[in-house]
Amino acid sequence: MPPTPRPPRRSPGSALLLLLMLSAAALVASLLVGELSWAETDPATLWSIRGTRALLAFGVGGALAVAGMLLQAQFSNPLCEPYTLGVSSGAALGAVLSGALGVGAVIEGMAVGPLLGALLFAIPLLAIHRVEALLLAGVLLGLLGSSLVALVMALSDARGVVQALGWLLGDLSRATNLGAAMVLVLGFGVMILVRRRHAELDTLLMGEKQARSVGVPVESLRREIVVASSLLVALGVAFSGMIGFVGLMVPHAIRQWQGAAHRRALPLAWLAGGIALVVSDTVGRAVFSPRDVPIGVVTALIGVPFYGILRFMQARGERHV
Repeated sequence: MPPTPRPPRRSPGSALLLLLMLSAAALVASLLVGELSWAETDPATLWSIRGTRALLAFGVGGALAVAGMLLQAQFSNPLCEPYTLGVSSGAALGAVLSGALGVGAVIEGMAVGPLLGALLFAIPLLAIHRVEALLLAGVLLGLLGSSLVALVMALSDARGVVQALGWLLGDLSRATNLGAAMVLVLGFGVMILVRRRHAELDTLLMGEKQARSVGVPVESLRREIVVASSLLVALGVAFSGMIGFVGLMVPHAIRQWQGAAHRRALPLAWLAGGIALVVSDTVGRAVFSPRDVPIGVVTALIGVPFYGILRFMQARGERHV
């Protein structure tokens, strides 16, 4: 169960300033790392190759981190992450179907098929009012989506399916200026809208019964969390495929560092998620150059040991309390 809100270890202002500085440093580093250099290449060309990609990575990482934090509060479960509700399975089905049918429309870097699939799978979740039923529905939708993906793969031409699955491992290469701006603005806007209910989210961490006892409208809050997290996941998947571990490890790191109070944790998670994905993409390009390894692979390679160390430190701290 996630920790209840506690006082931050450093002032919110200094934590925000630190993450803003790290965000700027990560974006600058992403421009400088790679085979091409500013001295050898036209800056406009280099920006179109790296800068737009870095902005998209920042927006997607922030969206996934906020979605993960919301769902962990929703279910009072630290193992929840952005793909818990099965929305990603709908996106995978949409990607594979569009690839198999040869209609993989992409608008400003946004894959239409995965976006429609994710939104379609999110609709049934809005009608569910009990948290246990919501979690079960997410698992069932995930299994349904995986089964349909396997069926489409078995019946379709391999070329389109392979391209779709490759993209679903995480692909930032389709970034455009307008697409990156859309992800940044929409993701930040959703975070701000959800943050206005920070006190109710804090109470929800202590359990649904406790939240009801103090007058929190649990049903409306849960519906808002489902809508917000589904929109953030659909946005991220549509522009960059499925990227793991950012939405799982970043909320844990922020809560351990600054506490679980959502008023400051949500903005910090948005910034930290963006930093995490930009850094992962930069490291992946530097280590595996000249190949473009799927970003989902890189985040898993970095995220698994990071999350393990984080959980070990948290458990060790709890034993000494």
